[in-house]
Amino acid sequence: MWIYLSFMRRLDREHHFVDHAAGIREITSLTLTTPVPLQSTVSHRLVESGILSTQRGPQSLLEIGFDGSRRKEVVDFSPHLPLVFHL
Repeated sequence: MWIYLSFMRRLDREHHFVDHAAGIREITSLTLTTPVPLQSTVSHRLVESGILSTQRGPQSLLEIGFDGSRRKEVVDFSPHLPLVFHL
């Protein structure tokens, strides 16, 4: 499921932000590795707008980068979840 509100500006959203216990501030990258091409209109719009990057691979994987990966830490949730955090 994707949710994207293109009409909201960052300034309109920032007052809702709270400090995260892990010290992360914002999502700065999303990369989806998938064995099949994206099919939905929404997923194509996310790619076209630069919000989501995609690549072909043998298994599905979502990589989420936080704060430009400035801490150079990687948290890999495999094999339980196809998810990697770049902190």
